[in-house]
Amino acid sequence: MTCRSLSALLLASSILAAAAPAQAQVQNREPQTQSLDQPGGDIVVTARRREESAQTVPVSVTAFNAEMLREKAVVSTQDLTYTTPGLNVAPQTSRDTPSIVIRGQRRATAGASAPSVVTYFADVPLPNEGSLVPTFDVGSIQVLKGPQGTLFGRNTTGGALLLYPVAPDYDLGGYGQVTLGSYDETTFEGAVNLPIVDDHVALRVAGQIARRDGYTRNHGNGGDLDDRHNDAFRASLLLEPVDGLKNTTVFDWYRAHEYGTANVLSGVYPNPAVSGGGTARTAANRPYFDCGVAGCDIDIALAEQQAAGVRDVSTSIDPYSNRTFWGIANTSELEVGKVTFKNIFGYRRSKVAAARDMDGTYLALYDGISNTNVKQVSNEFQILGSLLNDRLDWIVGAFYLKSDPSGVNGSVTYSAVIPGKTFTYNENYNSSTSKALFGQIGYAFGGFAEGLRFNGGFRYTWDKSSGCSVATLDTAAHIGPDGCASEGGKTGSESSKAPTWTLGFDYKVNDDLFLYVTNRRGYRSAGYNQSGMSSYFDGFETFRPEKVTDYEAGIKSSWELGGVKGRVNIAAYTSKYSNIQRSIFPGADFDGDGNSANDPASLIINAAKATIKGTEFDFSITPTNGFTLSGFGAYTDAKYDEYDAPAAFIPLLGNNPVNNKFSYTPKWTIGGGARYATYLGDFAEMVFNANWFHSTKVWYVERPLDTNGIQKAYDTVNLKLDFNNIENRGIDLGFFVRNLFDVTYAAAGGVVTPSVTSTTLVYNEPRVIGAQLRVSFGKR
Repeated sequence: MTCRSLSALLLASSILAAAAPAQAQVQNREPQTQSLDQPGGDIVVTARRREESAQTVPVSVTAFNAEMLREKAVVSTQDLTYTTPGLNVAPQTSRDTPSIVIRGQRRATAGASAPSVVTYFADVPLPNEGSLVPTFDVGSIQVLKGPQGTLFGRNTTGGALLLYPVAPDYDLGGYGQVTLGSYDETTFEGAVNLPIVDDHVALRVAGQIARRDGYTRNHGNGGDLDDRHNDAFRASLLLEPVDGLKNTTVFDWYRAHEYGTANVLSGVYPNPAVSGGGTARTAANRPYFDCGVAGCDIDIALAEQQAAGVRDVSTSIDPYSNRTFWGIANTSELEVGKVTFKNIFGYRRSKVAAARDMDGTYLALYDGISNTNVKQVSNEFQILGSLLNDRLDWIVGAFYLKSDPSGVNGSVTYSAVIPGKTFTYNENYNSSTSKALFGQIGYAFGGFAEGLRFNGGFRYTWDKSSGCSVATLDTAAHIGPDGCASEGGKTGSESSKAPTWTLGFDYKVNDDLFLYVTNRRGYRSAGYNQSGMSSYFDGFETFRPEKVTDYEAGIKSSWELGGVKGRVNIAAYTSKYSNIQRSIFPGADFDGDGNSANDPASLIINAAKATIKGTEFDFSITPTNGFTLSGFGAYTDAKYDEYDAPAAFIPLLGNNPVNNKFSYTPKWTIGGGARYATYLGDFAEMVFNANWFHSTKVWYVERPLDTNGIQKAYDTVNLKLDFNNIENRGIDLGFFVRNLFDVTYAAAGGVVTPSVTSTTLVYNEPRVIGAQLRVSFGKR
């Protein structure tokens, strides 16, 4: 799929929309009868692999339908941070593969660990390297919180992010849309829904072309950073050959050629709490990075960066971020009486090539080039049904996932480049396999216990991770996965298995009040770091599985009093977290043997036990038709109970790591919104949305006394004004402002480790102003 082909698709959908005003006018609204309340009053979710109301599912879930996403101007999964309690989608080091954090749970910042939060697209789990999904033509997004240890694909300890594209149906329709904004933003998108054979075959095709200049000016090598230059395409085919049989195939493709994410110099080591000065302070490197003169001194570079501000950088390497993700999801469903057989097959490919200036300066202190090529096959088979006059529902199934390298996977780190120094390209090839059997029941009591329901589920999972590591000079040809072992690469593997479960009760007091309590066990598999390291790292070739035991209670309620409508949901939880997997970054020559070929850029270790507890809430109040006030919040108290840090890594973890912070986990996040909708006569429906978000202090470093890598409390405000269905022609016109007050804050950490003298942060998007025109035809 070329850019020209995508342009043709989007142009065609726009022409069809403009050419069908009569069809759009057929669906005239009746202003005096149509509700102006905010969309999503009763959203259907699939948190338990069945379609249920979000208000009667016994888990904490935040869900958005397509209209809500448009009104909140959600253009990427990272925007969900500002609309969802307890969620942080952070562009850690790079926006290419964001880190998703729920309730303090996140994957290790580097390495081959399994994710703590899995992103699913069309029910298929995405690999770590391809979890960034464009949100165009998306039907719904659901954020599930807490361990997903029974029903959902891969085991996770933190939660799941579910994205569903708009499904094909049997009505001709579609839209074309153009967005113009700050920094020369131009985004085209569109979709066409085609009923091919009534009630039997339908096709939906959608695409997006997005361009934007970088908002971080680069005065060094290469172009401006934080730009946008990507294309995406999606095709969904629905087949229903006979009653009871349904098959849906979704093909999606995404390509980006960008300069990448700016890592902005924010501090240096040593600082008052962390001894040692890192790579720039050694005797050999000091003349080039700590010389006391501008042009070869990291401290002077920091002063220059502070004077320039965070929107200007100078890179020493020519940066690039090239990514191609594609995949196929095929879901088949066969209904036989009250039993449904369902199979979900997925195939994913991810290719990433990147060059990054990770020290954030014109000094060649810490730069890197990396390549990632991964393929993944998954399959989930389910049988579900009901018994006892539908009082007992049940589901059993099996899950399989296999991930392998599909090309060169490796990196070279140019640490403290000085004359005569050579560097190695470290190739690391990891394969993983996950197999599981699962089952879950729900039993609704009757009689005096009407409304009470028991939920119980069990799963057993077998995981294996293996790999091969080999190092060559960065100037030599890459070896690749097939030749790694035969060319002297070091191999290794690690296996783990574990039971996980869900137990709980829920009670539907009436149509407006729902209570639940649940206990869950989550598990994250063991894994393989790499072999061939120096003896200093003996015992750290592999890492053990991580486990979480979670207890949660919640209330979901809706009410109406004197014509005022409202909804309040509250969840409280506590989690016991053991064998926590954490990344450390030893850096070049951490072992002191002078051989960079046996030094790992990063390692995952098991370090700690912790308790995480908190409360989440959301509410909405509609005092009058068309006007709604809403809000949400999350309180997270995450503390280590034990931290058995190996003595060799104390310089990286801090002198008393049991006091370390949970990074990317603010104590409080709070948000609020106001929505007002009214009809402007027969001209259009006007909808105005104002949304505010507040975060308390965020640590992007875990060492509690480290003065680097910390973001103080901040607030941000977004506005959106829409005029919908102008003159009943299917035309929508919108205006938006993101980050209204142009607040600057660090959205994520870059490189913050004492082994590297410089520390960097990744900053948020500045104020963006734009307009959006959408023309629809057919069914809206």
